[in-house]
Amino acid sequence: MTSDGRENNSEEPKVIINDRRVRYDVDEQAGTPGDNTSAPSSAPPSPPEGLFSPTGEKSLREVAEAAREGRLLALLSGMVATHLYVDPATGLPDDRFSPREARFYLDLIDLYAVARGESTLLPSPAGPESPVEREEPRLGHIPAILGAMAVHALGIDPQTGRPGGEGNLEAAKLYIDLIDFVSGAVGSAMSEDDRSYMKDILYQTKMFFVRQKDRGGAGGGPGA
Repeated sequence: MTSDGRENNSEEPKVIINDRRVRYDVDEQAGTPGDNTSAPSSAPPSPPEGLFSPTGEKSLREVAEAAREGRLLALLSGMVATHLYVDPATGLPDDRFSPREARFYLDLIDLYAVARGESTLLPSPAGPESPVEREEPRLGHIPAILGAMAVHALGIDPQTGRPGGEGNLEAAKLYIDLIDFVSGAVGSAMSEDDRSYMKDILYQTKMFFVRQKDRGGAGGGPGA
């Protein structure tokens, strides 16, 4: 892990991690994602075309990048599923059930896909717009969410920047790696403010990771 060329010092970095999202108390039915899976190509091998419909042979680097992208999309999709969870034993949703939050993550996945050169994945919502105001997702939300997860996985108290509990270096490393991937994959499509924020998140989480590793303060159990 590096510190992105910045000088290291003995002071704890100030925490700026937050998921930059509003929470919603009013739930409403979310749309469902469309099926955008393409059939395998019969043409001669060629470089991958797009995010969800790769064709042809891949280099080792392309395989590794595809795996990182798969982890990122699986993580965001898992958040959708979390907010649509219904207990199979009772048939009732649990406290996390929120179609509005699920739609936020679906829109975020859609935004990412478009930034990667794919067509939109989701249908336009039917009916009139909801009168409830909500923050529209931005690409900058992705590294912000991953950064919050990395800090949590490291056992860092986000309010003080100090170790606040047992962490998991492996989980934190995964989230930091995904921030790094997002930076290269869609960083150019972000606003200048979001790119700057992402660089700060990446620097801070790497610094936290190195310090926790040096202290031996993170365990091997689940931390995210």
